[in-house]
Amino acid sequence: MKHILIVALIAVLSLALWGCADESAEPTPDRPAIEKTVAVVLPMENGLDAHWKRIFTLLDHNIEMALSSSEKTIRLKIEYYDESTEDLEQLSQNLSVREDLYAVVGGLYSENARTLASNLCRAGVTFFTLATTEELVRGFASTGNLWAMTETDITQSEVLLSKVVNYGGESVALIANETDPYGKTFVDWFAFQAKELGLDVKGLFIYSGADIATAARNASESGADYVICAPSHVQDISTVVDAFNSVSGPAPRLLFSDIGYGSDVIEQLGKKAEGIEGVCFGANPESGFDVSYETFFGVAPTVGSAQLYDAGMLIAYAIWFQELHPGTILRDALRDIVDGRDFNMGSWMGEDMRNVITALTKGDAPYVRGASGWLDFDSKVYTNVLSTIYYNYKVYDGRYIILDYNTADGGNRTDATLAGWNWKATQMQDFGTGNGGVSYAPLTRHQALLVATSTGWSNYRHQADVLAIYQLLKEHGYTDDNIILIMADDIAGNSNNPEPGTVRVTPGGSNLYTDVHIDYHLSDIKPDDFCNILAGNATGTTPNVLTGDESTNLFVFWSGHGTPGALCWDEITNGLTSAQMNATLTRLASRNGYRKLAMFVETCYSGSVFECCTGFPGMVFYTAANPNETSKADVFNTDLGIWMSNRFTSTLIENLTNKSVISMRDLYNRLFINTVGSHVMVYNAENFGNLYNSSMDEFINP
Repeated sequence: MKHILIVALIAVLSLALWGCADESAEPTPDRPAIEKTVAVVLPMENGLDAHWKRIFTLLDHNIEMALSSSEKTIRLKIEYYDESTEDLEQLSQNLSVREDLYAVVGGLYSENARTLASNLCRAGVTFFTLATTEELVRGFASTGNLWAMTETDITQSEVLLSKVVNYGGESVALIANETDPYGKTFVDWFAFQAKELGLDVKGLFIYSGADIATAARNASESGADYVICAPSHVQDISTVVDAFNSVSGPAPRLLFSDIGYGSDVIEQLGKKAEGIEGVCFGANPESGFDVSYETFFGVAPTVGSAQLYDAGMLIAYAIWFQELHPGTILRDALRDIVDGRDFNMGSWMGEDMRNVITALTKGDAPYVRGASGWLDFDSKVYTNVLSTIYYNYKVYDGRYIILDYNTADGGNRTDATLAGWNWKATQMQDFGTGNGGVSYAPLTRHQALLVATSTGWSNYRHQADVLAIYQLLKEHGYTDDNIILIMADDIAGNSNNPEPGTVRVTPGGSNLYTDVHIDYHLSDIKPDDFCNILAGNATGTTPNVLTGDESTNLFVFWSGHGTPGALCWDEITNGLTSAQMNATLTRLASRNGYRKLAMFVETCYSGSVFECCTGFPGMVFYTAANPNETSKADVFNTDLGIWMSNRFTSTLIENLTNKSVISMRDLYNRLFINTVGSHVMVYNAENFGNLYNSSMDEFINP
């Protein structure tokens, strides 16, 4: 109650100060103005345009007050574009070459923000975004031109799951669209975070397009205590609500992401919006922004209002900073401003802004706070705000009420870099120290099977990773006679490749496409053929197969896409099912075609295939993810527009390059610790032997 009273008092004071600012902040026509053009690209339908225009009306008033005693003022010339109707690819290209354009603010929806960032950030245009997908941050942080005004949806997922824990829930499920960058963040992180928070995952119900009804119905019958829903569109909420209302018995409790909050939600859904609840990024309650906005304009703010105001405020401060320090580029001006820690200069109101302007004029470095809270940005790449306030909202009697305010404490993160990307996984496996009752013949021979099962430029990383493993093995003494390499081979000569004949796994790294012998092109064989190759069954299609015996160690590496219960094969989603893999390994074991087998699998949901592959003597399987998790891409090349590697594989390569004699237990530890966003798993270890005493040297050095 004390906290509520303090917040209310602050809100009242903010109203008073806002009123004072409004009375004295009328523009002076004869005062010279520093004019800058800012493009605002946000959804304009369903009355949202009125909200965005109110924000800049408010900002204009407060800028005038802040500079009322100065010889010059600042005037923002705002150009509005509807992100829901514009050709964003063309628009972003046009904006990227505008010399008169100071900055761009926009992208409420993640997919649109990605399109804007791709052209704007590469062209050196400063881009402030309200979108929350982690893909933006990881993909464009290196440009120095992206300024995300919230934490990513990694944090939003964390906050939603923390609510489940606080409510006493024990099990969860997820509804999300994997084809949308927004939904993909939840798909990528939900299961990992749930495991770390001690929650049982009852399922990930993934949809694309119109099949959300099926996903919602299955989720409602999953038996989970809570279902978290991160839909792509407001209209999807109606479908989900209908599915849960049709459940004959008790249905799980629904929690929506920030898509469920906004003035357009109630307008579009009407009575169906009643009772929906969830979390959404918003204003810090201590700033008084929401209360002031509603009192002044007569309506509640919508999602992103506080963040849009803060973006505009930072732009105004940067303009003034450049006026004080001629020659300073916008990026550096912004960094100097958000780095300030000399003293607290208040918040977002006109008087507060005047204090900041005065401090900057004196050469001080004030600690800047906005409507959304402290404007602390990552100190390494300055890409996104590191602390975001989340509303715990519910629709009651046709309007939103705020039940609580939440933040992520970041307790599970290794550091705050990129706002939640670095989570510290803690749920490690334990392994026995016995030999598993397995005895081995002397080692006389080595063979390797390497396969990349995706195609196309966008999947660059899978073939790059396989080629990196291929070159590592050859450096350690393997020859092409004892390596079987399967890949599409459509990257080195791809029309998008600015260096034809070159494939790298890191920017500026060595060319991996050197003296490469490909045994099978992906298009020439099918999953059944792969099974024959692994099992050692030569056919007319697959004359070159593994020919090992009880004295041969086999090293197998697979990189590509995965789905629950299967590994994908190009466009074949269920390319190799867990049952097929189990049957293939059974054939291999029955002919004594190996001494030891170590298989490393870099796919999403890879654990769902190999948890079924147990009971095989001398085999061990390392997967990049557990049955419910996705694996994570790593090393984004902004110039090429692609991911160059995967985190699990890059960690594997690093450790095998530095020390191939590493024990298989130590290798697991390093993979586990350094693979973020998923739990590296080891399967069938109990039938392999002592991982502490087993060395990767047995597989890497022939």
